[in-house]
Amino acid sequence: MPSHIEAVATRPLRHLRVVELTVNMPGPFCATILADLGASVIKVEPPGGDPLRFSPGAFAAVNRGKQSIVLDLKVAGAQNVARRLADSADIVLEGWRPGVAQRLGVDYATLAKGHPGLVYCSISGFGNESPWRSRPAHDLNYLALAGYLGLQSLVEGRPWPPPVLIADVSAGLYAAVAVLAAVTGRQLSGHGAYIDLSMLDSVVALLGSEIGHAAATGMPQVDPNVTILPHYGLFRCADGRWLSFAIVHEERFWRRFCEAIDHADLAALSLSERIERRVELRAMLTAIFETAPAAEWEQRLLPLDLPLAVVANLEELAASPHFIERGLLCERDGYQFVGQPMRFSTGSVAPTSGPPDLGEHSTTILADIGLSTAEIEALGRNRALG
Repeated sequence: MPSHIEAVATRPLRHLRVVELTVNMPGPFCATILADLGASVIKVEPPGGDPLRFSPGAFAAVNRGKQSIVLDLKVAGAQNVARRLADSADIVLEGWRPGVAQRLGVDYATLAKGHPGLVYCSISGFGNESPWRSRPAHDLNYLALAGYLGLQSLVEGRPWPPPVLIADVSAGLYAAVAVLAAVTGRQLSGHGAYIDLSMLDSVVALLGSEIGHAAATGMPQVDPNVTILPHYGLFRCADGRWLSFAIVHEERFWRRFCEAIDHADLAALSLSERIERRVELRAMLTAIFETAPAAEWEQRLLPLDLPLAVVANLEELAASPHFIERGLLCERDGYQFVGQPMRFSTGSVAPTSGPPDLGEHSTTILADIGLSTAEIEALGRNRALG
């Protein structure tokens, strides 16, 4: 395997340095995207480390390829170090509630005084300008307030906690887009930017098409998105496995399917007619799919160019010919990673290394920003390093 330096030599963000003052998921997820794309990421952890370290696999997934330094930002000496780190950075990410960064002396106004080109992104639940700015919340609360769980209730009869942290991940994605946009803008203006990113707003942004539909029609949502369609859904098969079957508006798909299941009498039904008869048709499809195992349906219908797939378990992904060909899943330093879902013609953006140990790079990072051995030892005595 090539060294870390060799692995990032052709990556598009190799010229950028990121200081990450965040824990848990949103900020680290954003910084991991930047790290995979070549940025040098310094993760500043509190004494005791990022709480996500209690789950080593999850921590590794969103902290691979980074350097770690421990700083107790409640100590003045540590705040000075953080400011010196920011002076050498292109991007700073922070994830506290509004007001905390200012109390710790690492807010945008402080860090940008001598660094007008700094791009600084604050990721918080509700943003700085909100009547809820100090309200406590986690992923599930944002999904409730955004209307996501309300939409889910229309489909399933009640809301459920999703298995993926949708608010956290979407905030991390939007943060990556935002900071890269600001870095690009800096090339034109010479100035950085302060970005105020709300996790709640990130979820609502994902619901834009549903909100737009409701506003345009003036009608309350009854069947969100495409769930009104009788031939779009999940169907239990004879072996107990589930099949995703997803015809939307395509008349050709519907005709082929009807012919395959010996129901040519239904092939001429228009989309509006199928929606009108959705209860009847959904019951028919449910009964039909229960007559054979899921794999048999896939073998029978995929050659007809129909959109369907057996619901996979996570354990099955490694054997998937798609993921093998794409190289999306890889192992580094004993961890299984999911790489970035894009390929660059200029070279690989696969993960370069596993996660750092807590404070693994503290001495190296401090020396890189010009601290002497005596100064580093003094920080240790003053407990600035946690």
